Amino acid sequence: MEGLNQNEKVIWSCWEEKSPRDVVREAAAKGTHLTLAIKYLMEKNSWNEESARDWFIAEVKVWTVQLLLRKQIFKVLHVLSKVKINPEEHLMSLAETSSAIEYRDFLVEQLEKISKDMLSENIPKWLEFKRHWNLLRYLEKSFQIDGTYKQNKVFGTGKDRIFVNESEVKALTIENIEKYPVSWKTKIATALFFQSFEFSLLEFSSPEEMWSYLIEKNKAMILIRWINVQLSEVVRDKNARYNFFNNESFVQKLLNVDTTGFDTKVLENLDEIFRHWSITHEMIASVSVSKCYAYTKMCIYDTLCSYGIVNDDERDDLYQIISRLAHTQNLKLVDDIFTESCSTITKQHFYVQLAKYCVKNKLYKVLTMCVEGHILDTDLSGVEQEAKDCIELWLLFKSIEQTSDRQSHVLPVYKTCEQIAKDNIHDYITANPHLVLGMILLEDSTKLFDIFSKEDYLHFTDFVLPNKIYKDKLPHLHSVYKKYSDLNQMYDSKDVNVYQLLSGYRGLDVSKIFEFQLINQTTNNLFADKPDRRSLGSLLSNDVDVKAACIKALSQKGTEMPDFANEKLMKRFGYVAKLNHLYYLKQYRPCNASQAFVAQQYQTYNRLQDKSIKSACCEAHALALQNWSDPALTACAVSFVAMIGCNPTRCRVHVSAANMIKNYLVRNGVSEEKANKTVNEYMTKLIQSNDDVAKDILKHLEEITLHSLKVKQKNEGKLDMSFVLYESQTMVKFAMLHNLPLPEMQLREFIKTNSWFNFLLFGDVLRYPLQQMLHLSQEFEKRSYAEHLKHIMLHKNTETDCSDKELKSPTNGQRRLSRLNSVEINIKPSGGLEGTFNAYLGRELWEVAAACHGPEDPPAALLKAADLCREPLLVLIASCYEPNAVDVLWAQWVLSSMGPTKRASNDMQQIIGQQCSSAEQFQRVAELCLYEGYITTLHESMIIFMPDSPLKLLTGFLYRCIRKHHFDLESSKLLTSFILHCQRKYSVESNRLSWQMSKEFLQRVAVSLIKIAISENFDSAYHQREFLRLLAKAEFGKDFLVPSPNFITLFEILKISMETSFVINISRMFEDDFKQHLCESIDVYTSNRNYDVALKIAKLSDLSINKILIAEWTDKYEMLLQKHDGIEEKDLTLFIAECSEAFKRAGVTFKDAVDFLLDYSAKIKDPVQKFYSLKIIMNWFEENLEYGRLREEIEHSMWNAYFKTEPNSIFLNNYANTLHFIATGQKDRNVSNNIGSSNSERPFSMTLNEIEVESDVGNIENTVLLEEPEAIDGWRKVIFQLLELRLIVDAFRLSTLFKTQPEFRYRPPPCPVQILRSSLKLAEGTCSPYELPQELRLVISSPVLQNKLSISGVSDASFEELVVIQEKQMNAPDSSHLAAREEADRLSALDALAVRSGLSLAKQVASYFRIALQIGWDYSSVLKYQNRALDFINFVSGRARLSLANLVFRTFNIPTKQVAEYLCREMVAAIISPHLVKTSTFRQKEHFQYTLWGYAINSDIEMFLNMRPDACSQIGRLILDHLMAFQKIYKATTVSRVPENALDDSCLDVETLIDEEYQHVEGEEAGSVLTGEGTLLSAETESVYSVSTVYSAGNKLTRDSRRNLFDVITRNNVHVRYEVKSNVRKITKGAKLSSKQVNIIAIELLVMAHECFSCACDTEGVAVTVRSAQALTSRLLAARSWRLMVRLLTGLARYTECAYIFQALRDNHQFEYLLGQFDYMLGQQPDKIAEFKQGLLDFLKNHCPGDTDTYIMVALHFNMYAEAAGVKKKQALNLIEDLEKMALDAARLVSKKPFQPPTWLLIHDNTSTRLLLETALNHCTDAAELYLQGGCTGFAGEMAALAQQIALQISLLNASPTRLILNRTTEKTYRLVSEYLSFMEGLVLLSGRSGEAWRELAYRRALCNDQAYLRDMVAYRPDVAHDMLSRYKTERNKTSVSQAAMTELRNLCR
Repeated sequence: MEGLNQNEKVIWSCWEEKSPRDVVREAAAKGTHLTLAIKYLMEKNSWNEESARDWFIAEVKVWTVQLLLRKQIFKVLHVLSKVKINPEEHLMSLAETSSAIEYRDFLVEQLEKISKDMLSENIPKWLEFKRHWNLLRYLEKSFQIDGTYKQNKVFGTGKDRIFVNESEVKALTIENIEKYPVSWKTKIATALFFQSFEFSLLEFSSPEEMWSYLIEKNKAMILIRWINVQLSEVVRDKNARYNFFNNESFVQKLLNVDTTGFDTKVLENLDEIFRHWSITHEMIASVSVSKCYAYTKMCIYDTLCSYGIVNDDERDDLYQIISRLAHTQNLKLVDDIFTESCSTITKQHFYVQLAKYCVKNKLYKVLTMCVEGHILDTDLSGVEQEAKDCIELWLLFKSIEQTSDRQSHVLPVYKTCEQIAKDNIHDYITANPHLVLGMILLEDSTKLFDIFSKEDYLHFTDFVLPNKIYKDKLPHLHSVYKKYSDLNQMYDSKDVNVYQLLSGYRGLDVSKIFEFQLINQTTNNLFADKPDRRSLGSLLSNDVDVKAACIKALSQKGTEMPDFANEKLMKRFGYVAKLNHLYYLKQYRPCNASQAFVAQQYQTYNRLQDKSIKSACCEAHALALQNWSDPALTACAVSFVAMIGCNPTRCRVHVSAANMIKNYLVRNGVSEEKANKTVNEYMTKLIQSNDDVAKDILKHLEEITLHSLKVKQKNEGKLDMSFVLYESQTMVKFAMLHNLPLPEMQLREFIKTNSWFNFLLFGDVLRYPLQQMLHLSQEFEKRSYAEHLKHIMLHKNTETDCSDKELKSPTNGQRRLSRLNSVEINIKPSGGLEGTFNAYLGRELWEVAAACHGPEDPPAALLKAADLCREPLLVLIASCYEPNAVDVLWAQWVLSSMGPTKRASNDMQQIIGQQCSSAEQFQRVAELCLYEGYITTLHESMIIFMPDSPLKLLTGFLYRCIRKHHFDLESSKLLTSFILHCQRKYSVESNRLSWQMSKEFLQRVAVSLIKIAISENFDSAYHQREFLRLLAKAEFGKDFLVPSPNFITLFEILKISMETSFVINISRMFEDDFKQHLCESIDVYTSNRNYDVALKIAKLSDLSINKILIAEWTDKYEMLLQKHDGIEEKDLTLFIAECSEAFKRAGVTFKDAVDFLLDYSAKIKDPVQKFYSLKIIMNWFEENLEYGRLREEIEHSMWNAYFKTEPNSIFLNNYANTLHFIATGQKDRNVSNNIGSSNSERPFSMTLNEIEVESDVGNIENTVLLEEPEAIDGWRKVIFQLLELRLIVDAFRLSTLFKTQPEFRYRPPPCPVQILRSSLKLAEGTCSPYELPQELRLVISSPVLQNKLSISGVSDASFEELVVIQEKQMNAPDSSHLAAREEADRLSALDALAVRSGLSLAKQVASYFRIALQIGWDYSSVLKYQNRALDFINFVSGRARLSLANLVFRTFNIPTKQVAEYLCREMVAAIISPHLVKTSTFRQKEHFQYTLWGYAINSDIEMFLNMRPDACSQIGRLILDHLMAFQKIYKATTVSRVPENALDDSCLDVETLIDEEYQHVEGEEAGSVLTGEGTLLSAETESVYSVSTVYSAGNKLTRDSRRNLFDVITRNNVHVRYEVKSNVRKITKGAKLSSKQVNIIAIELLVMAHECFSCACDTEGVAVTVRSAQALTSRLLAARSWRLMVRLLTGLARYTECAYIFQALRDNHQFEYLLGQFDYMLGQQPDKIAEFKQGLLDFLKNHCPGDTDTYIMVALHFNMYAEAAGVKKKQALNLIEDLEKMALDAARLVSKKPFQPPTWLLIHDNTSTRLLLETALNHCTDAAELYLQGGCTGFAGEMAALAQQIALQISLLNASPTRLILNRTTEKTYRLVSEYLSFMEGLVLLSGRSGEAWRELAYRRALCNDQAYLRDMVAYRPDVAHDMLSRYKTERNKTSVSQAAMTELRNLCR
């Protein structure tokens, strides 16, 4: 304490009383004396400063961990700041290594809070830590389902998939997961992201992994979104660009599931990720090798293709590229797509492929249209030669078109010629001289006449051509050349201009016309500019001038230059006219014409007038007809008409007709001029609106069309209907335009050939009037065709699917009967309406509506007109007058929309005549619509008139199902919504139609319409089934107030019937006699052998199934007969068994089943099979409790068959086992015996009265008398066997069915049933033991039985067990003692009967009665409460409970689990209960001796475990559960102060902490829920560790917590079963226990569990207890509870595994305490004491090899002298080895390198050598003495010899240096004796082990004449000398030296 101030000294002195741990914690908490604390530790433990500081920091960290477990984070942060430990680093290190989820997450939560103040250098580490924590957290969440863990999960697919099991996840820490490979984390994080959509997980993921995951999971739409986001800045409109992916069917079938769970926010965040994640080529390539769906690949490739990214396999597949672009509707954008930066193929590549395809398929027109100039400069090296040549030629032509000026044409023309001519360009051009002329005309540097020059080549700018002199091929041009080149020409060559050319025209004075030009222009500049297009004159010369003579010939008068802006000229010569649209049309300019027309209209009228438009159309039409032969002009006229907004069809048809007529005339030989003239006449008259001409033209068109069709048919040999329709459309349109009857010639041709389908198709497509078609149809030769077509056209339902927009329109989509124009159908009105009808007929609709406004009652008139004209629009007009009369208007609208059917007229008259209510009227009209098939009309009427009515939902549902056949989710929603309306209460005042709001009305109408729809509106059973499926799914009709069919049953019936060829008419199911129809249908199915269908339908309809099953099994029997020529009786028995079971499953009635089975049983003759078959039938009587004569007859037959067979030839057992035996072919009885639970294993629970009632033995009339002794013996044996099988009813009935003669009654053995009946009477008390029948009294009193009873001891035991009765009645009168005596006799009688009969039932009854006597109950009570048999044990106390428990376990066959639970409760109570009594001597002595039922648990526990050996392991497991519950309830805390007396731990009591669960038991029980295993779990528990699974599944916990139970309970989520907690609380009764008592109880429970596991040889259980003991030891060590540690050690007796306890005691200097307490702890158990001694010594030997003193002390304490001597011996030998090493080291120092060990090691006389040898000598001496005390004389002699050798070595040191003679090899030892040592030294060295060897060596050395050796020999051992002299006499090899030696020896001896 030097150097300390006064304050520090005071603190130091205070610390002297505390442990080092407390000193560290105090200093760390205050933070003021850290240096002083380190000094204190250095002084206290003799440490250096570094060691003390390290220990200080380590202890602080351990303390912080304990504080963190209690969540005292602020105290932790305070302590860490005081000791200068970085808090974030410390917390991160703890969290990294922790696998406790709640603890780790708590640390992370605190780190989050302090992260704002974190050091900058720690932020990267924190972020990395947080990333891995996040990954681990979500991985753990993915394994948790409803609070429990999955067993394992698989991430990924294929070879790279990752398996993660439950144990691995539970053991994972952040530190571990950081070390995992990146690929593992990437794959896991990606999968977890799509489970949780936690975007922070994507920090581990990568684009490649995300792409692979989406492909594996077939998330096509997400992949499409990724591609769109990545490859375009703004996602293109999917509706416009990706209609293929978004159409209804595709989304429903394939892609809906892909977006499940992706809400808008998630998709937006994904888009942000996708923008930064590029799609690489490798990712795209991985799609082709993946195993995703084909549609996923299609979606990906199609979307990529829309951005120009094409898969490598498809780069050259033009068809695939175009199809993908077509899928995404991007084919028009192909130029833009393949020019994008991301495109993998160029636009040129695509067009090259397109060009190749066009060339290959000779689609040259497509080539010229589609492939423009995109591939002009493209490399075609990879194209096939043929295609390449064609493409290059076409490209050259395109290059010629795209040149900008004349000069640039030359080279493309040359290359084109070169391409055409291949390699022979010169010959090609020579053969085509005009090409040369063209190139010369285009070339600026060449002249035309160069081809006739003498030069060899023609020089062009870019190439040279050979001059072939073309004078022969161009003779005319050559003539011009000759004139031009002739030098003797008579005139000057000059250019020829326009004036000169015109001057030669007769009557034309050129000088007058062009006078102004000739005067005003000089001769120099007249032709200065070169014209754009060269004339022939300009080519002749470049220097042409107009001579003055020519000018003079003209007038010399000056003339002004003509100018159109000159007013004078305009007045003189101008023509004033406007350029209108006709001018432009004649100029072939329709666009200008339309613009001029529109401009003129707006300029004049400021709008477009209809009259002007019609006038312009007529003008254009007339112009087209006048110029019909000019295609360009007619096209302009048609375009103009369309541009101004009119329909150009009329013009098109007229022009087409003109061309058809002209072509037809020309083909028939008329000249073209005459044909044009004829057509012109027609067109002229047509312009004049001549109707006759139109008829003539139509006739011509008919003939022309018919002729062309016949020619086509003749050439091709078949009639192409599409061609017929195409060719006929012109004439049909022409007829429609001119209101002429449609042509009939083609239709009549169809009639001639009886082509009724073509006839109908032609008329339908070309819109022929119905009346005309009906008229023509009657001309068919076959009247059946005529009637058939008439029926089709009149009754064809033409309602087509329409959109919702069309449904909302007021137009009735069903008004007309067909697509044919039905306006002309003649309606014959009745009587008084004829005049009105005629008034309306033939008038336009607007006229009819206008006429109805005149009368006084316009609505009535409109309704009448609507009815007559069948025009619902008039009803809508009438609704404007009476908007509130919805019911009348609705009905009228519906009826007028329908056709004039007879039913509609009759119903309308009935409705009007009967004055029906609105509701009835609605129902009648709605039913009429469905009957007539007008569902569309009905639905439209609801939309128009009642849009808010719930009935609109119903009609919408019917419309979708009947018309659209959409039995989908939308239809189901409509029906469900309507049902909800039907079951809701409505407010009548909210709607003007109160009848609609009635629930009864809605339900009645709905049921009626549904029934009609099913019956009338579906044309196939499939649609009926789907319709019923929706009804059944929605439970339509359930809870309705009106009667409704069971549509669920109807659906099942129809679905079942559709599996066969005969489908039930479901419409008949709504009739009154539907049961009859079902019966008929079932008969049909039965006759067709569809028994399953018939059976299912019969069950659904509650009809009898007897006939079906009987017919089915009759048929099976016939098939069995057909299959085998003769059926074996064994097979027939199997048939009866299977038939019986089938009848039971189906529910066949008892009588029919028994009669059927008896018929087949009668065919069996073999008694064995007869017995089996009747046994099967008898089960029907037993199950149905049927009795009577028939049953008795069958039973007699069955048992008679049994008695006829050989003994043991019949398998006799209960029905289930017998049935199994029959079903398995009657082969293996053992297997059948083991089926199910054996009756013999079940406790007996019936009274005699119950048996007699169930067996009905009192009413059996048919009794047979047995006379033969063999029969009687067999009868008794069978009864005995039945009773053993617990078939008591059968046994009782059999004993009554047969009787024996009186003389056999007393003959042994008695009837087993009589014995059992008597036993039951005795036990139940209805018969005294003195009233037994005579035959039974004789049995009991027989001497043989008495011997059996005496041997078994049953009778004597029964009297001893009555002690409890006698004790209760000590003070009772004598009658009570007599009653007790009677009970004893009753028990004796029961035992006697049981022994005599051998019946297990009798023995069980006796055991029941014995239990009743022991607990003081009656027999019936025991029988009644046998399900609580374990409670019987608690009625007795003391050692009697052991025998009673054995009896209860054996008698009631208690399950092992219940036995284990009971014994566990008793054992735990025996351990805990003594600690609850404060005045108990047990608590004062604490001798660890616990008793159970009067037996000591420590010594007699095996007696309890042997009661049920198979329960030992379960008992141990349950004890561990109770231990965990006990620890959970009583939480022991760490002791903070050291007791004054280290051996006294009584002062270690701390405040008892009883957990909150115990304080609020009622609340917990109320909030608990029953689990599937029957245990109660807390409702607040989220993740639960089952305590009992620690034993069985220790490896499922983490590495640390799975080692012991005491670590597991520190978890907050550890759950202890409610039953276990309840047991502990019942035992403790809320008592407060000290921590020491808690530890004692924990130790004893752990020891007891270990005993159970050891008894069961359960190694895993033993391992758990040993690991738990280690954790408990650490707690005891902290409390310095040495005594408890010794108890734990000796209790477990696992000294090798518990070596840490030895070590702890040794470290704390408690070994003497251990030696003084062990024998007291173990008591009088020699075997355990011996185990302890050996274990302690083994510990010292293995773990403390250097502490020999302690080892010797312990050995001597235990009188184990040999073990102590062994230590001394080992010490001596170690010292000799050390001496040898010292000698070797000394030799190495003085030797030369390399070192070679010397032959003899030398030692020197010094202090260390002598000290070492003397110590070894002492050890040897001590060892020899100890060996002698231990009785090991042999070992003692060895140690004495070794001591002599060491003493010899010491004596040799006098001649230092000397050889080392100890621990030498045999060879060296012999050499020492023979060469080095003296006579006596050699004798000492070899004494005791090699006497003979020494004599031999001494003899050899004596022969060498060693004088000194000889003298010593004679002096010390003369006997040896005489022996050597005697031996030498026989020596053969004598030498002079040996002779001299022997002579000397002889002399010395004298």
